[in-house]
Amino acid sequence: MQKVEELRAPEQRLRIVFDNILFATDCSPSSEVALRYALALAHRYDGKVYAVHAATMDADESVVSEAKQKALQAARPVALSCARDLRESGQLKSVRHEILIGEEDAATVNLPKSGEFDLVVSGVGYREKQATVLAPAVEEAIRRSQCPALSVSPAVSGHADGELKSVLFATDFSPESLEASRYAVSLAQEYQARLTLLHVVEQAEPQLLDEKSQMATPFKLWLGKLVPDEARLWCDLEFTVEFGRPAERILQAAWENHADLIVLGARGFGRMTSPGLNVTKVMSNASCPVLTVSGVLDGDRQKRFWRAAAAAWESQGGVRIADGELSHD
Repeated sequence: MQKVEELRAPEQRLRIVFDNILFATDCSPSSEVALRYALALAHRYDGKVYAVHAATMDADESVVSEAKQKALQAARPVALSCARDLRESGQLKSVRHEILIGEEDAATVNLPKSGEFDLVVSGVGYREKQATVLAPAVEEAIRRSQCPALSVSPAVSGHADGELKSVLFATDFSPESLEASRYAVSLAQEYQARLTLLHVVEQAEPQLLDEKSQMATPFKLWLGKLVPDEARLWCDLEFTVEFGRPAERILQAAWENHADLIVLGARGFGRMTSPGLNVTKVMSNASCPVLTVSGVLDGDRQKRFWRAAAAAWESQGGVRIADGELSHD
């Protein structure tokens, strides 16, 4: 039987590739777990890993350049020790890599020729009210790349192996989360993982089942339009609508689904250095890695999505959708 991948037209394939992977470490236990994910992804996509050092500091102080430099300088002895341990461990020998930790000029000289990354894997022992600090050249490369960031919190089990069997994608239908859906679908395809798509309605859960079902219907229809038809040939899908506080419901859904990865849309570079409230709570407390995507789905694709969402909802007798929002005629 011909493989599904061979039946797809090239322009229809969903695969997203990670050629240049930045691994940011503070040598914490979280970094050891994050390295497994960086290596697993590098093997899967034949990518190159660039290891750099990171530090943490109070989020309120992270906006001051001088404070950032002091934090990085204070962590330099640890960085040198970390670089030595990485080299001696041989963990990176199985993939193409460069260890830039502790080398003051390396982060400028040896970044990818394009100056861009496809993914950042952060093993920083991140907690709420903390910010991640990277060398200015690395920060600039990440900003320019607008690449997704995979964070591994202290809550992630030390036994995690980097494999993905269950992926949870949570969306508020913002342009960032629409873009994030492409990564969720692509990774679920790559790993042949179960994919759960979740939207949280920020209000108390209706007491009546009929009312709950009625309120959830349009959102489930919209979730369905985020998955290309071809993905339904190979992917085990579930569409879920919850009510309540987004971060709490996302974390609960991840636990219930035994998620190996949570995918979220998030705005800008700040999602790494000082994320928004909901993203912070998820990143800090998730028992699996969290992938945040800051890019925005291009305008034509957004229009196609909302046209499809509108048609699906209106076919159910719903109100009209215009410009990505519900509108009553």
